Amino acid sequence: PYPVLYLKESFHIDALLTQSNGQAAGGKCLNIYLDPEANTRPIATIRTNDLDGTAEWFSGDPLQNPSLRGVELTGGKKEGFRTLKVAFEPDLNVPGGCDKDVENVLNGSEVEMEVLVRSRVDLQVETNWYYGGDSGVPEGTVIIGEVALLRDRLDIAIENEEIQFIRQYRNETGAWVTMAAATNITDTNEQGIARFEWPFDGRTCDGIVCTGEWQVIAVYAGSQNFQASQNNISFAVDYKAATEVEAKGFFSPENAMAFSIVLMALLVAGALYYRRVMSRRQVQSLRGILTDTMMQLEASNEYIKIIFDCYKNLVRHFRKYGFMKKVYETTREFEAAVRAAFNMVPPQQLDAFLTIFEEARYSDHNIGVMQRDQAISTLGAITSSITNALGEEGQIKRYEATGLYDKQTKAGEFVAADGSIRQAGIVEGEGTDFKI
Repeated sequence: PYPVLYLKESFHIDALLTQSNGQAAGGKCLNIYLDPEANTRPIATIRTNDLDGTAEWFSGDPLQNPSLRGVELTGGKKEGFRTLKVAFEPDLNVPGGCDKDVENVLNGSEVEMEVLVRSRVDLQVETNWYYGGDSGVPEGTVIIGEVALLRDRLDIAIENEEIQFIRQYRNETGAWVTMAAATNITDTNEQGIARFEWPFDGRTCDGIVCTGEWQVIAVYAGSQNFQASQNNISFAVDYKAATEVEAKGFFSPENAMAFSIVLMALLVAGALYYRRVMSRRQVQSLRGILTDTMMQLEASNEYIKIIFDCYKNLVRHFRKYGFMKKVYETTREFEAAVRAAFNMVPPQQLDAFLTIFEEARYSDHNIGVMQRDQAISTLGAITSSITNALGEEGQIKRYEATGLYDKQTKAGEFVAADGSIRQAGIVEGEGTDFKI
């Protein structure tokens, strides 16, 4: 029954302003508020159509809403019921909103609407439970799996939401059958993680013998404040006899010693090279994220979205290379990850870099062309610092510097009138051996 908006996303408003006799009131300025009890300053204004008094407003339109802000946090509140208000206030000069109506022939009017703010979610694997094919396990093996539930736009953990781990087996016809009574239902903890444990049933399915082909599916069905996950997570668990697992075990007593010797040799030979290559690849990946962001900022007007996309790409990068935990809740951890990953960049450049994200998430002023240009300048400076750290710029300079200077005359030498270099104190001539 309630209109639904999504946190950190854009939304539309359609309004109509008429006089008491039903005649359209065109050319009038309307103030738009979100949570007017807490925010006395309107988020935007819109002028009614001169002909029919209608008003159409979209938060993602830079002409109507230069800040491009959508549904933002109010006093730390994220999801839940909020109040949306559209008001014609002809008697007031509203700070950040409409000026007083100079004609002042109409009474003020307003309408408030209760809306439900929800968040889209991101369901991620924390501990996978794949035991399919050759990785199969014998009956009785404890299968353990974990998933993490995060807010899609903020990457903040979602607590106390129900995750279902549905177990299915393949029957004699090849169809998947759900064991409804065996579904594991777990609430997420304060890190957004839900976990299940299952002593593997092997080839016993609902009390009858089966092929031993299973799958466990993690499902988030959604709730009032959160949309259901668009992508479920599924891993296969297949039966394999214990004797077969032992016979094919790689770390058998017969080859354990040989494997240890080969492994040590490979580690000694390749550890330093691998570390160097991975470190360089990590830095190049960082530079690629920043370069893509600069190109998008130059080509698009959706500044806030581009900055948030950059933020999410950096978080994925930090998790991949171990600079950040897979689930986190504070911006301080993001800042620490930035300073660790960009250790080759001067601190003042990193301060400006972090300011870009702070402005996009918390600033009250509009994010416009000036902030975009500052962001492009900061990203360009950091990209240059990364290039220098990789040694690419330095190699070019050394190559270009070759031959820039003439050969220098050594001490005790001088250039004669004919252009030849002679040694002071030596008289050259045929058969002479005289020196001063």
